[in-house]
Amino acid sequence: MSSLFPAYVCQGYEAGTHNAQFVPGQATNEPCIPGDFWYADTSDNGEAKRCGTNPTLIGGISEISTEAGRVLTPDGLVPLRILTGASVRIAFSSTTTPVRATHVGNSYGITRATGGQWQLDVSKTTTASRFKVVDVDEANGIFYAVVHQNVLQFADLTVATA
Repeated sequence: MSSLFPAYVCQGYEAGTHNAQFVPGQATNEPCIPGDFWYADTSDNGEAKRCGTNPTLIGGISEISTEAGRVLTPDGLVPLRILTGASVRIAFSSTTTPVRATHVGNSYGITRATGGQWQLDVSKTTTASRFKVVDVDEANGIFYAVVHQNVLQFADLTVATA
């Protein structure tokens, strides 16, 4: 079955992610919703901007809408999850029904659906592939994938613990 839901981190929180606050992008197409992929734009004071089609740089994933995030902090910064490691698994919906024998082990791209949800797009298999499928839930239409390390903006980031 195909499915439609926001992408989310489903495994690897401890070793491969952490939260940080960013200035949200200010363009009219910038507001993030839960499940949006974003990057920190180093040419624009590090603003967190929503990834575009076939992103070549992924900083992380939004777990809150930009508008809701602005009211959580006194300075208007938005909390976003940074993706840093190969152990992070993202759950994706897709217009394609996942099949273990067909999809596991292959790399695909992502497409933003009209409702704003990023979906795994099995038609993107060459230069547009960004995620490798590591498992599927055929009954519920879920793809589980890891981000290609070469597109992770913060792949080398380590966070000190107290």
